[in-house]
Amino acid sequence: MDALLALALSIGILIAGWTYLALGVAALPVWAGIIAWGSFFAAGGKTTGLAKTIAANLSGVLWAFLALLLWHRFGGGVPMLSLLVGIAAFIMVMQAKIPALSFIPGAFLGAATAVGVVVGANGTYTSTVIALVAGALFGYLSEMLAAALGPKSATV
Repeated sequence: MDALLALALSIGILIAGWTYLALGVAALPVWAGIIAWGSFFAAGGKTTGLAKTIAANLSGVLWAFLALLLWHRFGGGVPMLSLLVGIAAFIMVMQAKIPALSFIPGAFLGAATAVGVVVGANGTYTSTVIALVAGALFGYLSEMLAAALGPKSATV
């Protein structure tokens, strides 16, 4: 089986399992896990991509949490929210000087996911974090499964 077919098959099987788990007993936002899954591959995959994805996604959740917390503490309003989002974005880019946090898109995806889950879907930060970590882990598992299914000389 070629590498792309192996990857497609592994992701298809595992994402069906993730969807069933997330929408069933886990009660997690399935789409948040899928965002982290994509982040894993965008970060380059392997253990390095897994570590960068989890660190960057969760840092984005932290910056979104702090921006929203401060926004409420300072009385709300669009100007204040705009300023705080700008500060958070600045920090998410600057933190890339730290190797573990160097995947800038992952931070933005984590922040946007947190806002989408917590503000848009009335979810929790806890469910956001669990879904993001699970999605990154499922990405890693799908890569490992694809390697087991695909040609031994190919890299997925």
